[in-house]
Amino acid sequence: MNTENNEIEKRAIGYEKGLASLRVGIISITAALYIALGYIFHAISFLGLQFRVAELMVGMCIIFPIEGMIGKIIGVFIVNLTSPLGPIDLLSTIVNIPALYCIIYFRKKGKLKYFGGILYAIIISLYVAIILNLVLGLPIWLMFIQVFISEAILASLGIALFDKIKTMLEIED
Repeated sequence: MNTENNEIEKRAIGYEKGLASLRVGIISITAALYIALGYIFHAISFLGLQFRVAELMVGMCIIFPIEGMIGKIIGVFIVNLTSPLGPIDLLSTIVNIPALYCIIYFRKKGKLKYFGGILYAIIISLYVAIILNLVLGLPIWLMFIQVFISEAILASLGIALFDKIKTMLEIED
């Protein structure tokens, strides 16, 4: 009975993953939140000691994998338009695809979903370290470690946050 009520309730509020308008809405919300957090915390979102709070949005891939990925990629592109590194930082949108796939791949594997977040952090940190080395001549391994610490923290927090939201809203895959 409870399951039937949940299904009726979800249909009543328009919750069906197949609805195009819902998918576009989720993509838009993800991108907008990433952009807002990116601009609010712009001063600490770039270079070697970055702590890009907007990275919490990687957790959206736990609930809505494709929509979360597309929204985050759009958000990264728009935030990186203001990067102090210039246009080269727009390439990170491409790097985000395999990085986010790590989270998507492990999202249904219990505690391993955090391993997906660590793989994500490694990929992004390696890219940022290489770009910082090429553009500013900063040491790759030092930049990798600095960026990795913040990326691992934020990816893990984002995964935990959206996993909790998924549980609270009783969203099933």
